[in-house]
Amino acid sequence: MEFSDVNTEIAFYVVIALIALLLVFLLVRAIKNFTNRGGAKRSKVEPPEPKYEEVFDIESEVFETNPYKNDPDTYFEQSVLRTVTLTLIIGLREYLAKMAENASDQHKAMAAIAKHLEAQGATPIAFTQWNQSPIQGIAARIILNGKSRTALFGPSIAMAKASAPFTSEISNAIESGHSAGHSVFVLAIDGLAYSEFSVSHRLQLIGSGDRI
Repeated sequence: MEFSDVNTEIAFYVVIALIALLLVFLLVRAIKNFTNRGGAKRSKVEPPEPKYEEVFDIESEVFETNPYKNDPDTYFEQSVLRTVTLTLIIGLREYLAKMAENASDQHKAMAAIAKHLEAQGATPIAFTQWNQSPIQGIAARIILNGKSRTALFGPSIAMAKASAPFTSEISNAIESGHSAGHSVFVLAIDGLAYSEFSVSHRLQLIGSGDRI
């Protein structure tokens, strides 16, 4: 049986049509697969970036109620020393709010001390002539036992130059705090050191207790 030229031509076009349909099918399938992969990638939820917060902890506090035993006028109860310390830091809190300044690590450590003292029930009292410097710390005039006193609160290194020699208990606490890498602060009244605070600083993952 012989095919005519017309039949041969028809067969040829049929084959071409089948090939074209096959190519269209493969193209559509490829586009669909690509779209599905892209959608899967877009729908994949990326894990949130970890966020950390600064945490300042009070590691130690030492009080010397009368560093100069020969003078009863230099005696102050621990509650008074807490009040004086908090009063000075409250002045810093008001200063930073008024000046709209960003708190330094030193300021943040002092703020942690204030929070700690407030949790213990301390309340601030009136003060005058308040001032502060990044190196020296905080100073103000406060009335104690009917007498105007100069109260200073700042880094232990600066306070060592601004006050009489520390008592052994305060000196030991300062040395221990520095050895641990903490920020150490000292309260002095009329040139006598009365208390020491050691503050640690760490980063903590928000929502967990993990430390850095």
